Amino acid sequence: MASTQDFTTEILQGNGAFASKIYQILSRTPGNVFFSPFSLHVVIAMAYQGSGTVTLETIQKVLQIPDPLSTAIGYQEITRNLTRLKKVVLHTAFKIYLREERELLPSFQNTVKECFRSEVEALDFDQTSGSVKEINKWVAEKTHGKIKDMVNAELVASTTLFLLNAIYFKGDWDETFSKSKTKKRDFYLNGSDMVKVQMMKGRKTGRVGTNDQLKSEILALPYEGGQVYMVILLPREKNGIGDLEAALSEIDHSRILSGLHAKTLDVYLPKFKFETTMDMDDYIKEVGLEVIYDQDEADFKGMIELKEYENLFVTKILQKACIDVNEKGSEAAAASVVSVSVKISHPPPKPRFDKFVVDHPAVFMIVAGKGEATNILFYGRLSQPKY
Repeated sequence: MASTQDFTTEILQGNGAFASKIYQILSRTPGNVFFSPFSLHVVIAMAYQGSGTVTLETIQKVLQIPDPLSTAIGYQEITRNLTRLKKVVLHTAFKIYLREERELLPSFQNTVKECFRSEVEALDFDQTSGSVKEINKWVAEKTHGKIKDMVNAELVASTTLFLLNAIYFKGDWDETFSKSKTKKRDFYLNGSDMVKVQMMKGRKTGRVGTNDQLKSEILALPYEGGQVYMVILLPREKNGIGDLEAALSEIDHSRILSGLHAKTLDVYLPKFKFETTMDMDDYIKEVGLEVIYDQDEADFKGMIELKEYENLFVTKILQKACIDVNEKGSEAAAASVVSVSVKISHPPPKPRFDKFVVDHPAVFMIVAGKGEATNILFYGRLSQPKY
């Protein structure tokens, strides 16, 4: 008989595979990339609790998760574990807003409240300005003011209910960088072009290794408490980011950190901060979830009470994310929203590691845990550091 640990392992491995698929799509666009696979994965998993038939089967296959109840129980344990991390701040929160004339079905409401600790609140979406203000206020509060203006009046007016997740992380490096050692240094945008960036320097103890499949050197730099790491995948070639990203699509992300060993070395890491705002619909459809957007075929009948000529479908999935990496540590936040609307039909219808110099584009992640329990919270590509 499967245990809660089995559920959490399956979910985290599914999140790793989902992260890789989404990243592969996002990485087609030049420039910096940053998103929270955890936030996207978990908010769709919450919608999964009210799904049925082909929609349920498709979400289960794409997210690589167990049945809805097992997923809810697994995520309950995963989010509980995140709150237990020591010496870092890591909060995640859930909320459902729905039109005041609508009601959640008891089974769906009980699951999202008990397992996801989701608050449920009815709003008069016809009073768009007030609803926009209330929803955006919740997101800002849960991300410590980092994510603002999540929804607008047009989206609220056309939506029946919103499912939201917010995640916020703040952690100091286990060994901070000295500001006095931060200097302007060269950063290669490709094999030849360079820009000057603010490069931090410090002697650090991290976990290091090499991966021939990825043609990269790996550094896992710990935050205080040693339970959360920034993982940097640095291509051996200064113009090797394309090869690295192609290889990432073929590797089990939960095993990237296996085989690393502790080592003290001089680390050169750019200071950087940026934010992203992404309409995720095309990406979500491309990974195989087209059915959730289909006005006729989507099946979320387990969410709210519907009339026989009504059907629920997803109209929009958005994510905003931001990150700030400096001498003291890192701060990152993301919020994801799934907008669900009603369709009303006419009835019926290996190298030496003396130094680790991040002086060219690299992939980075912020992860919690190790091995099969690795939880990819944030994922990005550093193409051009700015601070």
